[in-house]
Amino acid sequence: MKKLLLFTLIVGFAAVASAQDYGNYAQITRRAQALRDKYPDRVQLKSLGKTAGGHDIWLLSLGKGESAKHPAIAILGGVDGRHLLGVEMAMGIAENLLAQPDIDAVLAGNTYYIFPNVNPDATEQYFAPLRYERTVNARQTDSDRDGVAGEDPFEDLNNDKMITQMRVESPKGTYIASPVDPRILVPANPAKGETGKYLLLSEGIDNDKDGLFNEDGEGGVNFNKNFTFMYKNFQPTGGDWAVSEVESKAVADFLYDAYNVHTVLSFSLHNNLSRAARAFSTRQAGYGPENADDSNINSYVSLLYNQLVSDVANPTALPAEGGEFHTWGYQHYGRYSFATPAWWPVSSDRATDGNLELTYLNWAAANGLSDVFVPWTVINNHPDFPDQKVEVGGIKPHLMYNPPYAMVRELAQKHTSFVAELTKAAPRISIVAFKKETLDRNIARVTLVIKNNGVMPTINQIGERSLYLKYITTQLQLSSSQSLIQGNRKVTRPVLKGGETVEITWIVQGSGRLSVETGTPTAGYASAQISL
Repeated sequence: MKKLLLFTLIVGFAAVASAQDYGNYAQITRRAQALRDKYPDRVQLKSLGKTAGGHDIWLLSLGKGESAKHPAIAILGGVDGRHLLGVEMAMGIAENLLAQPDIDAVLAGNTYYIFPNVNPDATEQYFAPLRYERTVNARQTDSDRDGVAGEDPFEDLNNDKMITQMRVESPKGTYIASPVDPRILVPANPAKGETGKYLLLSEGIDNDKDGLFNEDGEGGVNFNKNFTFMYKNFQPTGGDWAVSEVESKAVADFLYDAYNVHTVLSFSLHNNLSRAARAFSTRQAGYGPENADDSNINSYVSLLYNQLVSDVANPTALPAEGGEFHTWGYQHYGRYSFATPAWWPVSSDRATDGNLELTYLNWAAANGLSDVFVPWTVINNHPDFPDQKVEVGGIKPHLMYNPPYAMVRELAQKHTSFVAELTKAAPRISIVAFKKETLDRNIARVTLVIKNNGVMPTINQIGERSLYLKYITTQLQLSSSQSLIQGNRKVTRPVLKGGETVEITWIVQGSGRLSVETGTPTAGYASAQISL
């Protein structure tokens, strides 16, 4: 495990060393298949289903032996369809882990379930002839609920093969040019005596004349709005009901069967790692009694994260609005659930605080990136605004959420280091002592001492309350020449906190070898024998 922290890595991204851009579905699939073929004794590749767009939902399982009995971390990429970096992080972590010299020792006691891209229909829009920031799958939906599907798609008005923004000079406008950077529009502030000048819309035409632009195009449902915690009925792109989609159901079904998962790490545009999240167990996060032990673990994990990747992540990612995967991972799945964008633009100008567009443009300028903004261009004779000035422009799609591809390798290395530390913090059952004390002829008191060697508890507080996760089970295995005088052959213990021990005692009559096995899927298993 120690070597996982060194990272003079040159192997992990060899398959894409010549690539200049993020990988599309076909390229990510080939990388996953290459790992399966190169490491057949360590890697299983499985499709959990096909999306409406015909893409496989791939699962890479990294493990050895009885991997379902080893503590596991689940890692997800593609949670937000705009976030190509998340796909690269999940895939890169798999490649980096498998390239380590001590990987067999790591996998002898740990398992990784890696979903490279849980929303491939959406991420493929980055590679399409018309590029725009898509968050939804390819299932046909009536997003504006007017009884007609797909009647108001995107239109590329300036023929640059991208969808950006459209600003319209109007007395009804609520936006003004930012004094920090006039390319960006910001809401007018009446408290400062500001009066709006522009309407700010998505580039396109109101085809169905309902006053909305591009609200009912091709697809679909957003994976990251389709989960059960704080799910909002009738929210745009949220689906007709929670977990309605092939993608979300496939992931949830697999995880609910994976009792050995203790932690979920998702790469999305949310962040509860740079700043530790407080843990609550009520329906609405932030209210009711706090799960203090879980909050303490969140703080510990956040400290690890900031030590390893503090230069590439920032607390100011996007807020949760309901139905997100990472909140479901804690509140309803009952595991530690961490989310990070892996990278976030940071501005040196305090005047940009709170505005992602201004922050990104400041970051881009500071890093020598110039080709990031489509200049505002006048569009003549717009059918919805025939007598008004209409311009199209804005930050190019995907750039605010994904750094230049040249940064990906280093980011993946740092996040693999974080996963290595997270692995070391996992709950880990061990047998400290298995001893006997002779009481009489062929009668002995047998004592077992077990310990959780990890930092994390065998089940966290929210998981313990769910009554779904498996308790520590200790099974005394008696031969035909042995009988139990006192105690139970099978003993359950709900939880062992990190570093905690527990003692179990039996009185046994007989002779020969006596065996015991103890453990739970989230913390692994241990066994021992003694002679009576």
